[in-house]
Amino acid sequence: MRLSISAAAAPHLGAEALDAACRARGLDGQEVVAGEVATRVRVVAIRRESLEAARAVAPIAAGLEVPVSVPAAVVPLEALPALAEVFAGARLLLAHGTDPDEARALARAIRDAGAPPSLGLAWDVRPSTEDLGRASAVLAASLDLLGLVRLHGGGPEQRDQDGRGVGPLFVDLALSRYVGPIVLCPSAPEALPRWAAWLASQRSAGCGHRVDARTLVVDVRGVEPRDRLETILGAYRSLAPGDTLRLTVDHDPSCMDFTLRATEPEGSFTFRTLEHGPEVWRAEVTRR
Repeated sequence: MRLSISAAAAPHLGAEALDAACRARGLDGQEVVAGEVATRVRVVAIRRESLEAARAVAPIAAGLEVPVSVPAAVVPLEALPALAEVFAGARLLLAHGTDPDEARALARAIRDAGAPPSLGLAWDVRPSTEDLGRASAVLAASLDLLGLVRLHGGGPEQRDQDGRGVGPLFVDLALSRYVGPIVLCPSAPEALPRWAAWLASQRSAGCGHRVDARTLVVDVRGVEPRDRLETILGAYRSLAPGDTLRLTVDHDPSCMDFTLRATEPEGSFTFRTLEHGPEVWRAEVTRR
């Protein structure tokens, strides 16, 4: 999983300034939502609200090797075979919400069109207004076609999502080995000042250790997938302030970071990835 940000979160920034802010925060790049697509910055996806606008950027998307997502409602499903040819070399993703029936219907339509590699699904996750208790069913219906996840309300709004199922969603995505981008998006226009402050913040999260701090080493690669999260969280919660959990896993551990941010007090831990796979990942979490 690769965390990125939607340019909709920073309409006050140009592409290069947003790219610099992404690098400062360890994000993998940006989703372009309007206007010209800059090729000199890290673009992970393109979002358009109409099929005509999506068609117009198909050659650019192919050159950048990034997907283009549009709301599924604007795409006539009978046109999918023809669209597969238009987006050859790129990928058109039909965006749906957290509705298993919708995900199944769209996946079926793509398969009926021959499941060409240029067609797929994007999942717009809105924790503030959707029941993420249905997220596992959505993932089961769409995983083989899922090319993009857009999380509305991540970033500086993460604490607002406490108890809404974001942590379990990230764990499900990690355990299912989803490897596409996760784009953080603002939940509403009124949240934009928080995003601006978050992107501008230069606050550094230190890793201070007590002299007698303890390091707990946990390797969960041999643990059954259904038991891994409980094992990791149990190890973390056994730490005293200043202690560190050194974790070894066989998938991107960023889901651990998101789970802790969804369940633990803000500022109560620091998280950093030490080794980035592709077969082994290692991370350190220090309790403050």
